[in-house]
Amino acid sequence: MGVGRRLAAGPLTAEVWTALIPTMGYMALLRNLRNFDRAGVSDEVAATVAARLADPEQVARSRQLPMRFLSAYRAAPSLRWAWALERALDASLANVPSLPGRTLVLVDRSGSMFYSEVSGNSDLTRADAAALFGTAIALRAENADLVQFGSTAKPVELRAGESVLPVVRDRFGDLGGTNTVGALRRFYRRHDRVVIVTDEQHSGRTLPGKAVPRDVPVYTWNLAGYEFGHTEGRFTFGGLSDAAFGMVPLLEAGEREVWPF
Repeated sequence: MGVGRRLAAGPLTAEVWTALIPTMGYMALLRNLRNFDRAGVSDEVAATVAARLADPEQVARSRQLPMRFLSAYRAAPSLRWAWALERALDASLANVPSLPGRTLVLVDRSGSMFYSEVSGNSDLTRADAAALFGTAIALRAENADLVQFGSTAKPVELRAGESVLPVVRDRFGDLGGTNTVGALRRFYRRHDRVVIVTDEQHSGRTLPGKAVPRDVPVYTWNLAGYEFGHTEGRFTFGGLSDAAFGMVPLLEAGEREVWPF
């Protein structure tokens, strides 16, 4: 029976997937890893899929950014995909713009970040997405300080060339409440810009945007929209997706009137 007829006949079996996989594009493979597992695709076939996913040239051609790979990693936690997705995520950093100068990146690790997905179409929690975004920005920046904050704040140590997933998985914790201003006052040291990823359930009366000099841009990603942007006179965005990686360089190019088009 041909592949087309098998598709019409019912759920895809391992045999049908095995026939389809050589014809599938990169994104189709990435989106169907859990389906391959459910159908019982053989380890031999899975190895060919993993090799394609991990290939840096195919990652570059796909133009996919880190959030997509972390989503796939969470959706299909099988060990036979883990190494390939880790390598693919690392390779996708090349698609993340590099920020010049000194950047302070603050990642909210308050309790509220752990209980909701970043969007209705994502398996990622806000905590996962924020940690990945902050880590990717920091690893690609010329000079960055990455800080996780809640009721307290502490730096997240990064080493040049290390893999992203272990950082996201092992070096971020649950830090209780949300003291954004305290984190800014403790860690801001004449940085050229500040990037904050939060659900904006901040405590205290002082607006975080007032904790740094007015001429220093503050970019806040509000993942939940509990209130209007708390960085008065600054840049505030709702939600978080891979498109966010390009926003800072685009806005700063506009400030310099050096548009990329």
